[in-house]
Amino acid sequence: MTRSTKIFTGIFTSLLILFYFNWKSQKGLTVDGSPIFSGDNESIHRFLIIDKKDSLELVKNDTIWTITEADTLVTKQNQIDNLYNRILVVKKEFIVSQNPNKWATYGVTDSLGKRFIYYDENDKEIGDFIFGNEGQDYQHNYIRQYNDENVFRSNDNVFFLLNTSPSYWGKKPVKTKPVQLQPDTTTSG
Repeated sequence: MTRSTKIFTGIFTSLLILFYFNWKSQKGLTVDGSPIFSGDNESIHRFLIIDKKDSLELVKNDTIWTITEADTLVTKQNQIDNLYNRILVVKKEFIVSQNPNKWATYGVTDSLGKRFIYYDENDKEIGDFIFGNEGQDYQHNYIRQYNDENVFRSNDNVFFLLNTSPSYWGKKPVKTKPVQLQPDTTTSG
């Protein structure tokens, strides 16, 4: 081999080694979180959302979801889908605090956060979380399991989906007018 080929091979090998170590060190920086619910969606039969003094309860009867405070409204399927596809799959990425004195900083107190509880068909609590939205990070929320001191950062902002307004979750049923048959005005001759 010529001298220039040896130098090129040495530089190329050094770059490959550096690339490998860089890749290996960055691989350790990925955040794999755990979802707040990992069970069967069919096992959930009631949701309760509490925002300070306001609350909203959604109950599943058979396959139909109803809003207990507004039984004249028909639930919007896309909002129910958001419960399953966004809120229940939100992940706790990493711990940001283990100090209860810092809960207000992250908005995960009863007075600042939104509480999200879900139950099975026997009215047994499956999960109880408080979501906070304090700070400048609009792509993430903070999550605390209600009876736990640890505060986690979430992988998604779902705070706005935890709405306690019945009109957010339901709509008035569409009234259909009865069809009246018109008399035949054509004459046959």
